[in-house]
Amino acid sequence: MLSECYVFGWECFDTFKLINFKVTNTTTMNEFLRYRFLIDSGVDVLFKHEINGLRHTYNFSDDYFRFLLVSSHTALMRTVASVSFFTFTTTDHVLSIQEMNEDSIFSSYIFIIGRWDEHTLIGELLIGEHKGAIVLLDENQYCDIDSVEELLEDIDLDIEYILQDDIQTLTALLSDEVGVIRLLDYSFIEFFENRLVGLTELRC
Repeated sequence: MLSECYVFGWECFDTFKLINFKVTNTTTMNEFLRYRFLIDSGVDVLFKHEINGLRHTYNFSDDYFRFLLVSSHTALMRTVASVSFFTFTTTDHVLSIQEMNEDSIFSSYIFIIGRWDEHTLIGELLIGEHKGAIVLLDENQYCDIDSVEELLEDIDLDIEYILQDDIQTLTALLSDEVGVIRLLDYSFIEFFENRLVGLTELRC
């Protein structure tokens, strides 16, 4: 039996005509892979220029790039349980994916892709040994913090030395001492398969 993942409103635009995949209930992993195949085959999509621009700026993974291409037109795409993904539409209550990352103090190290729950963001590591891994960020731990330097001030490390190198900075941010970021999965596709495709028992 195919597992289910609650993903709403995916659209794909063919070069010659509009192919509108309005998924109002559920979609399977096989369907996601089929949409990804269409993208790999060269069909055009909404926000393609913006997505390419984001990828050029942040250099996130191929799998997340494809995911954005097939799911980029809703403001906050709902999935299993409370998980959702930021896209390119801004509403009164939801920032666009561009705004989320422009405003993030972690933008040099982590690309924010969605929300795990009310107080936890989902991000993809942009650098380091685990580049492409999916992490969770506890917003309550840094909501009043204006910079990475300020966040690291309270730990017993040579902050000036650490901030000279992005890899060292990210290593410090991932440490238990800071307590803000937790590694969840080692790739976006692993995250998608393990956490979103009907396997809610793995969510925590």
